[in-house]
Amino acid sequence: MVETQAKVEDAPERVTDAEDTRPTTGEAAPADPSAETPGDGAETSTEAPAAPAPKKKSGGHLYQIDFVRLFTFGGVILDHVILGLAPATAIVAEGVGLMLRYTRYCFFALTGFVLTYQYRNRELHAPTFWRRRYKLIGLPFLMWSLFYWLNRHYQRGGLDAIWGIFHDGASERLALKSLIYDLATGNAAYHLYFLSVSMQIYLVFPAVLWVIKRTWGYHRYILAASGIFHIWLLYHMVRPPLGFFDDPNDLPGLIWRYLGVTLFPYQFFILLGCLAAYHFDAFGALMRRYRAPLIGVSLVTIVLTLVYYVIKVNNVIIPVINKGPKAEEMFRATNVFMVHNAFMFVGIIIILYIAGTIWQEHRRPGSGADRVMQTAADRSFGIYLAHVIVLSSVLPLSRRHFDTVPLWFNLITTFLVTVAVTVFLVEVLRRSPISLVTTGRERIDWRIQRWGRASFVAALGGAVGFAIYEKVPDGAQLGFLIFGISALLMLSAVVVGVKQSNAAHDAKPVKA
Repeated sequence: MVETQAKVEDAPERVTDAEDTRPTTGEAAPADPSAETPGDGAETSTEAPAAPAPKKKSGGHLYQIDFVRLFTFGGVILDHVILGLAPATAIVAEGVGLMLRYTRYCFFALTGFVLTYQYRNRELHAPTFWRRRYKLIGLPFLMWSLFYWLNRHYQRGGLDAIWGIFHDGASERLALKSLIYDLATGNAAYHLYFLSVSMQIYLVFPAVLWVIKRTWGYHRYILAASGIFHIWLLYHMVRPPLGFFDDPNDLPGLIWRYLGVTLFPYQFFILLGCLAAYHFDAFGALMRRYRAPLIGVSLVTIVLTLVYYVIKVNNVIIPVINKGPKAEEMFRATNVFMVHNAFMFVGIIIILYIAGTIWQEHRRPGSGADRVMQTAADRSFGIYLAHVIVLSSVLPLSRRHFDTVPLWFNLITTFLVTVAVTVFLVEVLRRSPISLVTTGRERIDWRIQRWGRASFVAALGGAVGFAIYEKVPDGAQLGFLIFGISALLMLSAVVVGVKQSNAAHDAKPVKA
């Protein structure tokens, strides 16, 4: 059986992609840490496919993708909050968490969708594609993997544990082996698996696109075969491995052991996104024409899945840690790889995409909601990467101070605090010299930053962080984190202030 237990400590759960959602007009989407424009070298020409390609149609920004991405990122954080706080006996909370696990598949579908949408009428030069994608996704992956790896050592023994890495040659070799393992599996933190799988997708995408463009007329059969394989794979992932995969020491057994951090369990959703984008006009017309029936069928599927879930876990009165039949039922009912849950996840994705199209149709450019959506799209990738360190700092407070309040209030409060501090962290990173390697996006231009306001916010944040650190029981982690974020903001503000002052001085005319 593939290890799929969902828990904060070790579950490679949820996600997020941050790809290009613009058409091939050369304008980058605000949410894309690896956006490319058709004005870059070999990727400007239009490919002449061996089979008929969809008619090229100019259009605007795909705001429905921003909508889907924003709500899915929120779902990721809330799911992690539930995993960190809700006991196994909280059937309602666990049911909400089960629904939120659509995020894992949704972002892989988005990955396939946005990549194909960008290149459906363009030539893809594989080396150039790989260079850009791995630079703007790989650098944040390396940076955050190293950060979470060091933080794990710090949590176990403070600074002494970190310095202990360099105690002798044996310690250094062991630490290096651990780091390489975490980089290979995305295991430095439980959410980084997504970037590991995304880089696998980038590796094979040129070949996938080549096949799609040359199998016109057969896409439905390819998707059907992918769906059958997906169901077969999920069925076996939650059961003892077949004999061929039974030996964990050989390559097939090793692949099976780490199947959850490979692209195989997600290939159907990736291909579904690819084909939806390749046939975007027909796909969009289908979503509009059959909007009500699709929502209706999806809702029925969701309700039936939740009814089955309740039946399976009703009267569960023992924690999952007690290995027993009821604990096993809870595990199986909430497992993201259970076949019956996959149909609900598809339904949730359909409803969310349709809601996104409604937003696109009724949005008012320049409105407050529109500006919030665009800003959130720009920050979304960084929020995904950073939210785990914030949540790990908030959870000790939640567990200590909210035990006497209703669980729903505890969950909502923890969620809101985590979102607020994470947004603060990402806003600071976007203004800092390390923006590219931590958020996948270039630093906000120092010429338009307001260093005075940033200094005030940094001073205020530092005071709040210090107060939490000193006065709030179990608040040391959160207080230290807020203080550190504020210190980085102050440093960035000083650098910006000096640069702006020097620029203003250089711009003054020299008196005769």
